[in-house]
Amino acid sequence: MEVKQEIVEIINRQKIEKYTIINDNGVQVGLLTLGATWQEFLVPDDKGGQKNLIIGFDEPSDYLKSPLCAGQSIGRVAGRINQGKVNLDGKEIQLPQNEKGNTLHGGPKGFHKHIWQARVENDIDKATVVMTYNAKESVDGFPGDMLVTARFTLDNDNRFIITYTGKNGGQATLFNPTNHVYFNLGERQDLAHHTFTLAADCYLETRDDLVPTGKFIDVAGTAYDFQTGQNLGEAIADTGGLDDAFLVNASLDKPCGELKDEESGDSVHLYSDRDTWVVYSMGGIPEDIYPARDKGKMAKEFEALALEAQFLPDAINNDGFGDIVLPANTEKTYTIAFEYHKG
Repeated sequence: MEVKQEIVEIINRQKIEKYTIINDNGVQVGLLTLGATWQEFLVPDDKGGQKNLIIGFDEPSDYLKSPLCAGQSIGRVAGRINQGKVNLDGKEIQLPQNEKGNTLHGGPKGFHKHIWQARVENDIDKATVVMTYNAKESVDGFPGDMLVTARFTLDNDNRFIITYTGKNGGQATLFNPTNHVYFNLGERQDLAHHTFTLAADCYLETRDDLVPTGKFIDVAGTAYDFQTGQNLGEAIADTGGLDDAFLVNASLDKPCGELKDEESGDSVHLYSDRDTWVVYSMGGIPEDIYPARDKGKMAKEFEALALEAQFLPDAINNDGFGDIVLPANTEKTYTIAFEYHKG
């Protein structure tokens, strides 16, 4: 195992560092301290080179210009909160609104907008980059201050593990983080040769602004049924594009889903200790703000699939959607894992 560290850009007189973890199989993970961002997932290809399984920007400052949040750490709360309104400890709280009157992905100054502090933990069969960020109410508008720790671990089984820990101070707050990674396991600029499998028998109904109605829809007989695997190109064509929350059985021992490139045979297995995966097929955004998966090549609409592990969106306003409250003087940890398998 090897970890490389370098300064890649200076933004507002602050250094942006990149950490690269390389395992014994030649699999590499690139991480940026800006937004605790997963920038690269490089694996050996059949031509003696490497291919990147995820999309991202070459220049860290470009992440600040794009709303895609590609590979970035999202919080305090992933997804949308209806009108930015919450009731916490009997108090009505108005959060900053940043999308159609709702609060999306932690608001305008969420986790992904800030520079994190980083250090390395090395072991024989795995290596970890630990990043920390002090989230303050005066900055992001969420109640209370909290310390957030993101641990990024790559092992020699080609499993990449992300854990987010929120440690709260003297005031209750909300905590439902995720990583907003976008995958494309092939060499084409579309998902037409990808198969997606997800053990979800229902997904969440939403309004036009993608805020949940509170109802679930059975996937059986619909284009949203990925239980036995479905071609993503066909699913995107049939649905007009995916941006939906699917309910699964949470497990870190058994994968709940798989993304596979049928041409190379390469696949990624999905694990999470929370019961929701938000699946977004990268549609509806102007092309001039898309990140590049390969240097000098702009990504295209529907080129990649975002897979975001979390509790259901707007959980604070819907009973049974998951407990995203972090009580005063407590901490919670959530884990997501992606395991690469060569075809």
